[in-house]
Amino acid sequence: MDIKTLIERFEKIERAAVQSERAVQIISWDWRAMTPKAAAPGRAETIGAVSDVNFAILTSGENRKTLDALAQPEHLAQLPPTLAARVRELKKQSDRKAAIPPALFSEFTVLQARSEAAWEQAKRQNDWPSFAPHLQNMFDYTNRFIDLWGYEGSRYNALLGFNEEGMTAEKLDALFTDLRDAIVPLIQAVRRSPVVIDDGFVNQTFPVEQQRVMAHALLDLEGFRGDWGVLAESEHPYTTSFGRQDVRLTTHYYEDMFLPAVFSTLHEGGHGIYEQNIDPALDGTIVGCGLYSGMHESVSRFWENMVGRSLPFWRCNMARFQQWFPRQLGGVTPEQMYAAVNKVGTSLTRIEADELTYNLHIILRYELERDVFEGRVRVRDLPDLWKQKMQDYLGLTPLDDTQGILQDIQWSMAQFGYFPAYALGNLYNAQYTHTMKSQLDFDRLVETGDLGAILQWKRENLYRFGATRSPEQTMLALTGEPLQAKYLIAYLQDKFRALYHIEKEAAQ
Repeated sequence: MDIKTLIERFEKIERAAVQSERAVQIISWDWRAMTPKAAAPGRAETIGAVSDVNFAILTSGENRKTLDALAQPEHLAQLPPTLAARVRELKKQSDRKAAIPPALFSEFTVLQARSEAAWEQAKRQNDWPSFAPHLQNMFDYTNRFIDLWGYEGSRYNALLGFNEEGMTAEKLDALFTDLRDAIVPLIQAVRRSPVVIDDGFVNQTFPVEQQRVMAHALLDLEGFRGDWGVLAESEHPYTTSFGRQDVRLTTHYYEDMFLPAVFSTLHEGGHGIYEQNIDPALDGTIVGCGLYSGMHESVSRFWENMVGRSLPFWRCNMARFQQWFPRQLGGVTPEQMYAAVNKVGTSLTRIEADELTYNLHIILRYELERDVFEGRVRVRDLPDLWKQKMQDYLGLTPLDDTQGILQDIQWSMAQFGYFPAYALGNLYNAQYTHTMKSQLDFDRLVETGDLGAILQWKRENLYRFGATRSPEQTMLALTGEPLQAKYLIAYLQDKFRALYHIEKEAAQ
């Protein structure tokens, strides 16, 4: 078959794969954001049926022959770089799904949707026993998939490779060891510090209606296009995209505190902005989306932390927050708010954790799921192990499972191998933001509310490429170096030593 015919066939396969996957995502978004809870079982069947269509497209014999032929080195060498990247990515996804028998995949997708529904109910009711069998299913099925996919080194590498190309447990262990060795002494120094941060004003009654107004204003400030996206509400904030011009976000509001909605909205808005600023030429292709988990998390953590938890941000925007919540925040200064949003060690939950302790929340989850897949930990023991690690790493003990094992949605969806992406996102973010700050007057831009220049820098250097480059290629292009922990460590040390008046020697 000549290469022109192969390309024509490939484009038809790619179009069908992308559109069927979007259909699954649309149904899933509707289910999480709008569907009555009683409809969950039926919607799980719907998701399963449409997922089967996508599975069939990627695994049919004729389609596999086309992908195999076009992916041959002699053919790839003739393709433009972007088309070659599309072929490699679709071939990888096809290989991964083709390894799984169709009946097994169909069973899994239905159980996956039911597991997510069971988690949501269990979290509301603090009912770990009702969710445990569903989580056991997710680990069991994923273990069966790992055996079919194959792996080198740790079994966990099969999951990491799908979520973050080129990453392994061995590399993660080295990065996380560097982080832990730097963060734990700094946390201890913070706790010895005489500085006491008053954050009582963030825990009052903040009407949800006003928080909704605030959330939309924050998205506008970031540069999220409201005409190309939607903001809804769900138990766990998340983002999904059906192309540049249809990006769906959710956030969550608590009436007794407003900061979770601030940072979850900035975070999800960061994901959405990435999707909206990919090169239009990639729309509808398999690479017309953000790059892998870690890089996608880096852009969301950038807007949440580098911008939203910075003093320039609060100097610029404190007056707006006081307009939304005049009684609660009327007398609060930008400096007081900056200190409050960066107060260390008060959160039992990941999504509300400060920057310093956040990475230990991720390392905890990484170690637990890795150890389950490597056979060192049983699912039924996870709640107690979770509590023990929280005490060991953070000196905190969850009051119940809602604040512990049940707090995150990812495991209910069998999204294993994803949690490390949050820490990788912080690492990527710190390294390329270091480069950005050498080229832009970052603090002045944030303090004056001129975020357009920052958005343009990220569009030109990161967003527009979609998933055409690997994480390693992206970091080399952005910073000239492979990923290193030293930039995040330096950022955290500089910030929290200054905030808590810690001498350099005291944090060693």
